[in-house]
Amino acid sequence: MRIRFAMPALAATAVLAAVAATFTAPTAAAGSAALNELTYGSNILLQNQYQGDGGYLDTNGRSAQPGATYDVSTNETPNSRGPKTSVWKIVSATGKANGTRVTSGDVVYLVNQYSSGTYLDTNGHSTRSGAKYDVSATATKDRGTGTGKWHIFGKTSSPADGHIRTNDTVHLLNDYGSANGGFLDTNGLSNQQGGAKYDVSTSHYWDRGTGTGSWKVLPAS
Repeated sequence: MRIRFAMPALAATAVLAAVAATFTAPTAAAGSAALNELTYGSNILLQNQYQGDGGYLDTNGRSAQPGATYDVSTNETPNSRGPKTSVWKIVSATGKANGTRVTSGDVVYLVNQYSSGTYLDTNGHSTRSGAKYDVSATATKDRGTGTGKWHIFGKTSSPADGHIRTNDTVHLLNDYGSANGGFLDTNGLSNQQGGAKYDVSTSHYWDRGTGTGSWKVLPAS
């Protein structure tokens, strides 16, 4: 009997599958989260790994994008521009309760804690070389279909059980266009003032440059 295999219907599905295949599959776990395991409802910092320190993901200034609230860049020092501008709450986009472990491959919202809180979001095509979409923060959870949702993939962890821990490095894939919104990425110097370092957009590649799409998860004090 001849077995026939179907080709993927969507390029985005193939991209997502290829990314997921590079990360450790989760294993079942019971009980409360262990020390340093990332859980929903936690406040974190995200430090870009370009050249070892690409700055901290930060809201900075009003965005010119339609429907957006703040521009997003990286900052030299966390929260130096304003109260909690570099602090992000990790919230499940699939209904997982606060306190539940975050697992590599989960879909999340990242909610900036400055002022009343805004959601990390893709909004419009970026003019940066090699970039895909511009990234800003918006007051609306789902400004467009999937624009505020991010697939979080752990690069590795110890133990290799699929959970994500503080000091782990992650890649973040935007869900716009059926997980085809690109990977969160630093690209070029930021035009924003107040200690901004690099512009933030999305890229077709999880590391467009060495570490540009890699983000270290750090606890927010």
